[in-house]
Amino acid sequence: MTSDDRRNVGHRIRAARERNGWDRGELARRLGVHAGSIARWESGGAVPHAYTVQRIAEMAGTTAEWLRTGGGDPGAGTRATAGDPVSYDAVARFMGEIAPPGEERLRKLDALEGLRRMLTARGALPDWWYLLRERAEQGTL
Repeated sequence: MTSDDRRNVGHRIRAARERNGWDRGELARRLGVHAGSIARWESGGAVPHAYTVQRIAEMAGTTAEWLRTGGGDPGAGTRATAGDPVSYDAVARFMGEIAPPGEERLRKLDALEGLRRMLTARGALPDWWYLLRERAEQGTL
């Protein structure tokens, strides 16, 4: 597994953890591991065993396939809920207006961070935000 693959797995573990409102200590407690292990996984320094990935997926309401590869259903849709003016599609279009895919990565990540602050102030950070951040980090947005 390449370092980029490990880092991507770590981003998805972090996304699943944050979606559930857990800090690293809480996830570590639930898994029976040290919080430092969570930090190593999320930074891409190490990858948890397949059994642990499965346990994280079950607890977080996602699939082990999504945690390992990014394929499949991360546990929620990418569309906004009824009445929500901010949607995955709208933000993806906005990001495309900043620059073509792969360009201006830091500007796109900064815009997503501002959106994160706005959405969390409203009380909820939708799952699709993590997908957009991952795409921006990988240069595919």
